[in-house]
Amino acid sequence: MEYILVFIDGTICDTRHRNNIQVKKDFFSEKNIIDDIPTKGSIETLKRLSVKYGIIYIGARDEKYREATQKWLKKNNFPDGEIYLGSSVEERLEIVKKLKENLIFTAGIGDRWDDNLLHLEIGCKSFILEEYNPDWSVVEKYI
Repeated sequence: MEYILVFIDGTICDTRHRNNIQVKKDFFSEKNIIDDIPTKGSIETLKRLSVKYGIIYIGARDEKYREATQKWLKKNNFPDGEIYLGSSVEERLEIVKKLKENLIFTAGIGDRWDDNLLHLEIGCKSFILEEYNPDWSVVEKYI
């Protein structure tokens, strides 16, 4: 099976309701994460893609937010997939280096230019979508 690497915040998760929070621990509180809304079209598109591809979720969050992230994905009916979290670009690069040892990636989907670094590392198509307002039809057309 081939896989798709999907970034969480900004790509499938709209965090704007908490962007004014100044204290980092509050920004990632379980209540705030659970109150995030999915970006338009993300659930439906990933469900269609999950028929053919495995989904790997990756986030710029500390590992201690794994449970809240899992709850949010489940609450919003995202397709099942493994979750990897790393608060820095360097941590996320190390994660994908290990993943590419055993997995083949067809595509990476993110919303920031530095997400492309991870896509280049795993040697796949790179989709950089508009933050909070992704055009999922582009992904489905070119994947």
